[in-house]
Amino acid sequence: MKHSKITPIALLVGLMFCNAAQAAEAEAQTAAEQTGTLEQVKVKGRRSAPATVERVNAKTIQQELIRDTRDLVRYSADVGVADQGRRLKGFAMRGVEDNRVGISIDGVSLPSSEENSLYARYGNFNNSRLSIDTELVKGVDITKGADSFDSGSGSLGGNVNYRTLDAGDIVSGDRHFGGLLRSGYASKNREWVNTVGFGYVGEKFDALALFSHRHGHEMKSRGGKGLTDLIGSSEKDKQDQAERGSTRIKPDPMSVKNNSYLFKFGWSPIENHRFALSVNGQNNHNFTDEKTYSLTQSWREADDVQKRKNVNLSHEWTPDAGRIALVKTDLDYQKTRNGAINYKGDMNREGDWRSGYTYTKGFLADRDERNMDTRYKRFSLRIDSQSLSLFNTKHRLSFKTFISRRDFENVNHDMDFSKGQLTGESVYTIMRPMKTDQIGFSLQDGIDINSRLSMKAGIRYDHEKVKPQAFRESVPCKDTCVDDGNPSGKSFNTWNGVLGMDYRLNDTWKIGYQLGSGHRIPTASEMYFTYNSVYGNWIANPNLKAERSINQTLSLQGKNEKGLLDFNIYHTKYRNFLFEEESTFEARNEWYYKPDAWYHCYHNPALCGPTVTTIGQQMVNIDRAKVYGLELKGSLNLHKVLPVSEGWKFSGSLGYSKGKLSGDSRSMLSIQPIKAILGLDYESPDDRWGVFSRVTFMGRKKAKDAQISEQDRHCVRHKIDPWTGEESEDCDKYSDYYAKTLDYRWLNKAATVVDVFGYYKPAKKLILRAGVYNLFNRKYHTWDSLRGINPRATINSLSVSDPQSSKQGLERFYAPGRNYAVSLEWKF
Repeated sequence: MKHSKITPIALLVGLMFCNAAQAAEAEAQTAAEQTGTLEQVKVKGRRSAPATVERVNAKTIQQELIRDTRDLVRYSADVGVADQGRRLKGFAMRGVEDNRVGISIDGVSLPSSEENSLYARYGNFNNSRLSIDTELVKGVDITKGADSFDSGSGSLGGNVNYRTLDAGDIVSGDRHFGGLLRSGYASKNREWVNTVGFGYVGEKFDALALFSHRHGHEMKSRGGKGLTDLIGSSEKDKQDQAERGSTRIKPDPMSVKNNSYLFKFGWSPIENHRFALSVNGQNNHNFTDEKTYSLTQSWREADDVQKRKNVNLSHEWTPDAGRIALVKTDLDYQKTRNGAINYKGDMNREGDWRSGYTYTKGFLADRDERNMDTRYKRFSLRIDSQSLSLFNTKHRLSFKTFISRRDFENVNHDMDFSKGQLTGESVYTIMRPMKTDQIGFSLQDGIDINSRLSMKAGIRYDHEKVKPQAFRESVPCKDTCVDDGNPSGKSFNTWNGVLGMDYRLNDTWKIGYQLGSGHRIPTASEMYFTYNSVYGNWIANPNLKAERSINQTLSLQGKNEKGLLDFNIYHTKYRNFLFEEESTFEARNEWYYKPDAWYHCYHNPALCGPTVTTIGQQMVNIDRAKVYGLELKGSLNLHKVLPVSEGWKFSGSLGYSKGKLSGDSRSMLSIQPIKAILGLDYESPDDRWGVFSRVTFMGRKKAKDAQISEQDRHCVRHKIDPWTGEESEDCDKYSDYYAKTLDYRWLNKAATVVDVFGYYKPAKKLILRAGVYNLFNRKYHTWDSLRGINPRATINSLSVSDPQSSKQGLERFYAPGRNYAVSLEWKF
C-alpha cells in the first residue's frame, strides 16, 4: 500500500510534539533544580475552532446580509456551491460536492439527492439539495474534510451543520420576554424577507416561536447582450433566439416563495434535568417560466417544491457529582419532499421566413408531478464523562449509540390534456421504494497529556442496510423497473476514526495534526435504477461499494490581542470513488423485429442485427482519487500595531487546491480555482456603527484542470450518391465508440469583485444594515455556475455544436452586476 505524501510530514510533526514536550519538561526541571523546588509548567490556553472547522455565527450572518447558500460561502476561500442554475445541489469542498458533502440541521442529516444524470437532462425531477432558511439559524459549522465520525454517511469531503436559534438568542440580558422583527430586501433577486419571533426564558420554562417569509425572483445576470452575427434569417428571428431556447441571453423568469418556522419549548422540572421539544420546517415553491427550454417547439413551466419538517424530543441529565457529566437521549423525526410540477404544451408559430416568425403558447398538454419523499426516524443516546485521571493524564470520554430508519419513495402523478381538457392520468413510480436501516456507536477520548500537549482519538462503527421494498398497489412501476427481479438488499459495514494532536508553543501559537475518515453509501438510484430507451440508457449496479476517504491536515494557529492566524495544509485520498461512467453495451434492436427491418438495415447497417451497440451510463467504483491544498486566513487589529484609532481591522484569506482521478485523464471539476479575499473594516468602539469592505479575487479555471471524457465515433465510410458517383454527406459506416478526452467547453476567466457593507444603530435595539455588492459592476462568470451547464439537455443547457450560439447563451450565466441589500432589525 502506498503512503500519502503527507504521512512522513505527520510523523515528523509527531516527533516534534514529543521533542517539544520533552524540552518543556526538561526546561521546567532545570528551573526547579535551580530554585530547589519542582514546579509544574502551566500555559494558559484559549478555546478556538478546530483547524478543519469554519464557524459562521449569527452576527456574521446578519452583518454580511447572508440570504442563501451562495452568500454563506461568499467569503470562504475553498468552499463552493454546486450551482445548476434553477437548482442548487449543495456544497463543494475538498474536490467533491452534492451527496458527498453532508448537510444537517441540529445534527440530523438531510437526505441525499436521488436523481441521476439521465433524468437531470430533462429537468423533470427536482434534484436540488434541501437546506434551511438562515433566518432560523444562530450558527453554521462548516467542517472541511472527511467527517463521518461525527456526521455519518455522506460526509466524505465535509459537512455543513446548521444550528437553530434558541430562546436566549432573542431574549437579552436578565429579561424574561423578548421579541424580534426583521425585514430585508436584496436587489440581486428582488427578494423580500420578513421575520417575526418571540421568546421567553424563565427559571423552569423557556420557549421560542419564529416565522419567516420570503418572496423573490430569479437571480439577475450582468449579461444580456445578443450577437448581431448570430445565424437568423431576419431581425425578428435573431430577437426570438435571444429570448427562447439555449441561446436566451437572460435567466428564466422565476417567482420564489418560502415559508419557514421554528418552535422550541424547554422544561426543567427538577435540578439537573431538562426536557426539550423542537419543531422546525419549511415550504418552498420556485415557479419558473422556462424560456430556455431547449425543445423550442414546446413550452414548459415548472414549480419546484421543497417541504421539510424536523421534530426533536430530548432529555438531558447533568449530575453534579460522580464520573458522569452528561446523559442525553434524543428522538428525531424528519419528513421531506423534493418535488417538481412541470406544465408542458406546444408552441404556436405564426408568420413566414420573409418577415420572421412569432411564437405564442398553445394549450396545456401535460402536467407531470414528480416527488421524492423520505421519512427518517432516529433514537440516539450520548454519555459524557467528567475529567478522569489516568497515568498523569486527563481523559474526557464520550460514548454515543444510535438506531435509525430512512424510508424513500418516488411517487409521480402525470396528467394528459387535449386542447385544455383532461384526457387521462396515471400515478406510478420509476424505482422501487427503499428502506435503509442503520445502527452504530462511537467512542471518543479527549486527552490532556500535559499543559501543552492534548490529543483527541475516536472510533465509530456503522451498520447500514439498504433494502428494496415491494411496490404499492396504488403506485405501480413503469416498464423501466418491472424486470428488476425484486433485487435483494445490501449491507454496508464501515469503521471510521478520528485522531488529532495539538501542541501549544506558547500563549499565542499552537500546531496541530488531524486525521479523519469518511464514507458514503450509494443511493438507491445509483444501485438499483434502470432505464432503457432511444432517449438514453441507465444500467443498475447493485454491487457498488461504499466510497471511503481519509483526510489529513497540518495546522498552525495563532491568536492574541493583535489578531489571529490559521494556516492549514491538507491532503484527502478517496477510494472506491463513485463515478458515472459512459460506456457502450449491446441492447435489443427493436427495429430488427419489425416487418420493415430491411428498410432500416439498408439506411443504417448498424441496425441489421438482433442487437445494437448503444451508449449507457452506470455508476462504478473508481479505485482512487486525491485532492491536496492549503488554506490561509487571518485578521489583524491595526490599532495594536499602527498609530490608528481602535476599531480598525485588516483580514485576509487564501484557498488553493489540486487533485485528480487515479489512472484517468479526467479532472475533478468540483475543485475550486484559487481564491483570495482581503478586507478592511472599522467598527466604532461603542459598537454604534461599522463599515466593512471585501475584495475578492477569483482565479480562472485552467483547461488542464478541467478535462472531461465523452464517448464518440467517426464516419469511416460515406454513402455513394447513385446519380453522381460521389460521396454524400450521409455516413454509411461508423467506427466503434471510443472514449475521447477534451477540455471542458466553458471555462471562467479571473475576476476581482469589491463589496462594501455595514450597520448603524440609531437606537440600542434597532439595527439598520446595508451593503453594496460588486461595487464596480464587474462582468464575470463563476466556475460553479459554468460547470453546472448540461451540454446535452433540455435544462440549463448550451449548444455543443455551435460556438456562436453557445457564446450568446453564456450571457445569462454571468453573476449579478452591482446590487444592494438592506435590512432593518428591532429587538424588544
